[in-house]
Amino acid sequence: MALRYNDFMKYRMLQWLACPVCRESSFTLETSKTEIRSVCRGHFEQAEDELPGVNLSKLEETEVLEGALHCGACASIYPIRNGIPRMLPEDAVSGPSTGHRWTGFDSAVPEWEENFLDYSKPLKSSDFLGKLVMDAGCGFGRHAFFAGRFGAEVLAVDSSEDAVESANRNTASLNRVHVVQGDLRNPPIRDGICDLVYCYGVLHHADDPDTILNGLTEILRQGGQLSLWVYGPRQGATLLINNALRGVTTGLQPDELLRFSRYTAALLRIFSHTPNRLFGHIPVLSSVVTHLPVHDHHRWPFDVVVADIYDRLRIPVKQWYTKEDLECWFMDNGYADVQVTRRVRNNETFRATGYRR
Repeated sequence: MALRYNDFMKYRMLQWLACPVCRESSFTLETSKTEIRSVCRGHFEQAEDELPGVNLSKLEETEVLEGALHCGACASIYPIRNGIPRMLPEDAVSGPSTGHRWTGFDSAVPEWEENFLDYSKPLKSSDFLGKLVMDAGCGFGRHAFFAGRFGAEVLAVDSSEDAVESANRNTASLNRVHVVQGDLRNPPIRDGICDLVYCYGVLHHADDPDTILNGLTEILRQGGQLSLWVYGPRQGATLLINNALRGVTTGLQPDELLRFSRYTAALLRIFSHTPNRLFGHIPVLSSVVTHLPVHDHHRWPFDVVVADIYDRLRIPVKQWYTKEDLECWFMDNGYADVQVTRRVRNNETFRATGYRR
């Protein structure tokens, strides 16, 4: 069994948090339940012995299980439950439940890491080392896990209670991954502190993506990097299938949608995943099977495929992005060295990155 370091909020998180209402960072921490955990000396630099909650002479760190954060500027109060700061403003709506709420992943399976690095291009694993990183819309934590393993200090933020509970569980072995429930339109992170912010698979679901992007820009330091991955336009048969599935599933109750997702996953296993497994390595046939719906999910466990389909059908896509859309947004907002690359995996998607001036 893996060592568990990061089940609960750490005192040192206070140096990065900001009130999403007033943007101030003068918090008083109230604790009702704490726990002392053993840590490895190699997880800290010597200067960090001065941080609240850290005692390197005893190789211990105090973590908060239950309590609250009180904003000294506007008197907002944010509870800490199950070791996770719940920093949603009063008018914010908690994100939708997710089919991935029980999803775990085996970090030794190479496809998870390959998937993260594929979304992150042109970033490499070495680009995360020593950086303060925000995972904007962390989901069940698979990307935050690898960013943390590559050496980043990761602030993993999501508005969904299902998501943050799952992310906290899936990143528990990493001392420098911190999970926060928050609204990306008003991120609970101080302005101008992050070296890198990445946001994968979120913006195409958002009603107000520009508000989110502006908020993410504000928490980047000058010279900090923003990395995005979004859906490109769907066309032809893919668009027809997407519309047909959403037409069938609109109005289904969660248990009904879960059953429908299982049937759909089984059909994909038979008619898409299996042909890709059998013929994907054959030069002529590979060009055919790689255009089958979500063919590359043949590598994922069946329950992960079910959860992914559930989320795709439950959370509507509000808009598609073109290469030109992304280039214009980055340049209009003053980013430098903008790169947008097309990623085709049975449907068109785009990676985009730039540096804040």
